[in-house]
Amino acid sequence: MNEIGIYEAKTHSSRLLKRVENGESFSITNRGRIVAIRVPPHDVAQVKTKEAYDQLIALRKKSPIGTVREVMNWKNEDRR
Repeated sequence: MNEIGIYEAKTHSSRLLKRVENGESFSITNRGRIVAIRVPPHDVAQVKTKEAYDQLIALRKKSPIGTVREVMNWKNEDRR
Protein backbone atom coordinates (compact mmCIF):
# COMPACT_ATOMS: atom_id res chain seq x y z
CA MET A 1 0.00 0.00 0.00
CA ASN A 2 1.40 3.38 -1.01
CA GLU A 3 1.81 6.13 1.57
CA ILE A 4 0.72 9.63 0.62
CA GLY A 5 1.30 12.74 2.72
CA ILE A 6 -1.80 14.62 3.84
CA TYR A 7 -0.85 17.74 1.85
CA GLU A 8 -0.42 15.74 -1.37
CA ALA A 9 -3.69 13.88 -0.72
CA LYS A 10 -5.53 17.17 -0.30
CA THR A 11 -3.90 18.79 -3.31
CA HIS A 12 -4.42 15.83 -5.67
CA SER A 13 -7.60 14.37 -4.19
CA SER A 14 -9.40 13.90 -7.52
CA ARG A 15 -6.40 12.21 -9.11
CA LEU A 16 -5.93 9.87 -6.13
CA LEU A 17 -9.64 8.95 -6.10
CA LYS A 18 -9.39 8.01 -9.76
CA ARG A 19 -6.46 5.71 -8.94
CA VAL A 20 -8.46 4.17 -6.07
CA GLU A 21 -11.31 3.64 -8.50
CA ASN A 22 -8.84 1.71 -10.67
CA GLY A 23 -7.96 -0.61 -7.77
CA GLU A 24 -5.05 1.08 -5.98
CA SER A 25 -4.92 1.57 -2.20
CA PHE A 26 -3.30 4.41 -0.27
CA SER A 27 -2.61 5.22 3.34
CA ILE A 28 -2.63 8.93 4.08
CA THR A 29 -0.08 10.08 6.62
CA ASN A 30 0.34 13.17 8.77
CA ARG A 31 3.96 13.55 9.88
CA GLY A 32 4.58 9.84 9.32
CA ARG A 33 1.51 8.63 11.23
CA ILE A 34 -1.29 6.96 9.26
CA VAL A 35 -4.49 8.97 9.63
CA ALA A 36 -6.64 7.49 6.85
CA ILE A 37 -6.76 4.69 4.33
CA ARG A 38 -8.32 4.93 0.90
CA VAL A 39 -9.20 1.58 -0.62
CA PRO A 40 -11.59 0.41 -3.30
CA PRO A 41 -14.98 -0.66 -1.85
CA HIS A 42 -14.32 -4.36 -2.44
CA ASP A 43 -11.13 -4.16 -0.30
CA VAL A 44 -12.85 -2.70 2.79
CA ALA A 45 -13.67 -6.15 4.22
CA GLN A 46 -10.03 -7.22 3.84
CA VAL A 47 -8.78 -4.13 5.66
CA LYS A 48 -11.24 -4.65 8.53
CA THR A 49 -10.25 -8.31 8.78
CA LYS A 50 -6.55 -7.42 8.96
CA GLU A 51 -7.21 -4.76 11.61
CA ALA A 52 -9.19 -7.25 13.69
CA TYR A 53 -6.44 -9.85 13.36
CA ASP A 54 -3.75 -7.33 14.36
CA GLN A 55 -5.83 -6.32 17.40
CA LEU A 56 -6.21 -9.96 18.45
CA ILE A 57 -2.47 -10.56 18.14
CA ALA A 58 -1.74 -7.43 20.23
CA LEU A 59 -4.26 -8.55 22.87
CA ARG A 60 -2.75 -12.02 23.02
CA LYS A 61 0.74 -10.55 23.54
CA LYS A 62 -0.64 -8.31 26.29
CA SER A 63 -2.39 -11.12 28.17
CA PRO A 64 -1.43 -14.59 26.93
CA ILE A 65 -3.96 -17.33 27.64
CA GLY A 66 -1.54 -20.24 27.65
CA THR A 67 -0.24 -22.85 25.28
CA VAL A 68 -2.49 -24.92 23.05
CA ARG A 69 -1.91 -27.92 25.33
CA GLU A 70 -2.96 -25.94 28.43
CA VAL A 71 -6.11 -24.67 26.75
CA MET A 72 -7.01 -28.20 25.61
CA ASN A 73 -6.48 -29.51 29.14
CA TRP A 74 -8.77 -26.79 30.57
CA LYS A 75 -11.40 -27.65 27.98
CA ASN A 76 -11.18 -31.36 28.74
CA GLU A 77 -11.42 -30.84 32.54
CA ASP A 78 -15.14 -30.15 32.18
CA ARG A 79 -15.64 -33.42 30.31
CA ARG A 80 -14.47 -35.69 33.13
